[in-house]
Amino acid sequence: MEYVQPGTGNATEQPSPFNAIKDGPNDERLSADEMGHLWEMYLYNAGSKCQLQYLVAKAQDLEIHTVLQYALEMATTRINKITQIFNTVGFPIPHAFNDEDVEPNAKRLFSDGFMLAYINSLVHFELVESFMGLTGAIRVDVKEYYNACIDESQELHKRANEVLLRKGLFVKPPYFPVPDRVEYVYQDTFFGGLFGDKRPINALEVCHVYTRLQTKMLERTLILGLSQVAQSKKVQAFLSKGKQLIDKQIEGWSRILQDENLPLPVTWEHEITDSTESPFSDKLIMFSILTMLRNRITQNSISLANCVRVDIVTAFGGTIVALHAYSKDALDLMINSGWLEKIPQVADRQEIIGKHH
Repeated sequence: MEYVQPGTGNATEQPSPFNAIKDGPNDERLSADEMGHLWEMYLYNAGSKCQLQYLVAKAQDLEIHTVLQYALEMATTRINKITQIFNTVGFPIPHAFNDEDVEPNAKRLFSDGFMLAYINSLVHFELVESFMGLTGAIRVDVKEYYNACIDESQELHKRANEVLLRKGLFVKPPYFPVPDRVEYVYQDTFFGGLFGDKRPINALEVCHVYTRLQTKMLERTLILGLSQVAQSKKVQAFLSKGKQLIDKQIEGWSRILQDENLPLPVTWEHEITDSTESPFSDKLIMFSILTMLRNRITQNSISLANCVRVDIVTAFGGTIVALHAYSKDALDLMINSGWLEKIPQVADRQEIIGKHH
């Protein structure tokens, strides 16, 4: 019997259909994990690109302008890379955002320092999403994309911190005395905090409370500024509700630090101009707030897992619930306004069967 080696001689290899099911490293399809995270990051980077086009146009400080320009180039590159990956499987490119959602010539709304601090605060979201995307990625090009994202976000964080430090805009968290011995916990008062005496706050709890308060200060300034320029009354009302929520949370976190005689982070409200000319569409404003909320829910969940004093744990839990409720309001407003693109979902078999019959 004549033996023909595959791919040689008279044997003809038939090309695999585009949608053929393959198992193993040569499977060209996007998994649900890859599809979901890439779709999410496409929208995020498209929104960031629009924001950065305006911030770069308004930045007057050369060092800050350079960092913001790097962030803009980074977002543009990421959009192109995700587009290339989507094109390999014929995935429809999201509408996301375009030049209609940004007006680079609008009046200056925030100071250079705040603009840089705000962009620096978004690096946490980028890193968390990139690590999540990387751990679930299978395709080589998707893994390469997320590895590049992590490297770029780390570089952006480094550059932003260096500039903020040089300009005296980076406020370091509180310092602790170095302990003189190793100690163990022997009493359940370690968890106390709601009633009676509270044990001193520990280093991890200070870290999380201070950082959450620091981000709340940035959020309050962002929402105040956007409230000045939002065009829709519904969006203005939504932002006003967000400010009230943030004010309540700032009061709670500040009280915890003040009770421990610890300093509070700086505020940024004085970095807002009197402009009422919107640089962003209401759609982009709502998406930016929704992204901010998702980031804060993630951060508060991490903080919740790292704190044990009951009053602090209760505060983080309450904050997460409040943020979820406010996120629902954001989604409802975006749905009613026709601004919310649908994330890819599994096929509805019952609907398909119903149409067939």
